[in-house]
Amino acid sequence: MLRIVIVAVLCCASVQITAFEFADCGSKLGRFTEVSVSGCETSQSVCVLKRGTNATIEIQFIVDQDIKDVRAVVFGVILDVPVPFPIPNSDACSDTNSGLTCPLAKGGEYRYKTSLPVSKKYPTVRVNIKWELLNEANEKIVCVLFPAALR
Repeated sequence: MLRIVIVAVLCCASVQITAFEFADCGSKLGRFTEVSVSGCETSQSVCVLKRGTNATIEIQFIVDQDIKDVRAVVFGVILDVPVPFPIPNSDACSDTNSGLTCPLAKGGEYRYKTSLPVSKKYPTVRVNIKWELLNEANEKIVCVLFPAALR
């Protein structure tokens, strides 16, 4: 009996919660230097997004070429299937809250900011969030991927 308790304690002690990182998912025309999501602690294993609230994302990035227009697209990736998330204004250049003024100049560092409504209608589910900023030719400027849980 004592052996079972010791084995159980050792197993529990070796379990660690791995912190997540924001991953690059195919940036082509730039690279992100910093990403943050409101209410999201990177020390946790996933970014928890509370249904019925807005999640604010900020992406700081550097562009490798001149860019006329920026459009944001967001997907929830479940079982490798990307499902589009609607965002209030996908045109980052015309969204006065995004912090971007277009055109973007090669070598410049920019900060994009917007809010994503997390509807109460969404199911409670674990999902990977894929956030892309695209140029006028639909090429990926930056692409950020991170694990999330809708609760």
